[in-house]
Amino acid sequence: MMHHHIMTRISSFWFLAAGTAALLASCDMLPQRPTPKEQFFLSEVKPILEHNCLVCHHTDSHPSGLNLTGPRAVVASRRGRAFVVPGRPNASLLVTAISRSGSHPKVMPRLDMSLTEDQIAVLREWIQDGAAWPGGARGRLVAKANPER
Repeated sequence: MMHHHIMTRISSFWFLAAGTAALLASCDMLPQRPTPKEQFFLSEVKPILEHNCLVCHHTDSHPSGLNLTGPRAVVASRRGRAFVVPGRPNASLLVTAISRSGSHPKVMPRLDMSLTEDQIAVLREWIQDGAAWPGGARGRLVAKANPER
């Protein structure tokens, strides 16, 4: 009788251990918390791009070749010049365009309203810090109406 009780406890232990292992494994499948740099992108950069840039830059067929809907934008370039050079905002074509300065032939956004100095500073800071852009659904951008236009 005692032997049966011990076996029941051992099998209960293994069942519990297997369940715990399965739970821990499933946690690995959950989206990871964003890093501080990714969180900065999500809370500060993403809204600027969605409200001011994606009205035009939402397809691969845009004349500039810059599609801002996902992280591939960080490696996009035009005629050998990168739109985003992580760590170097002054070398980034994106910064030149939104600052309405330098040798960029067209200023952005091509609407009646420029980005604010604060918005430009956010994009510069993002690039300076390495231009982190989360993958997956969090990093996908969709054009949104700008309430100030």
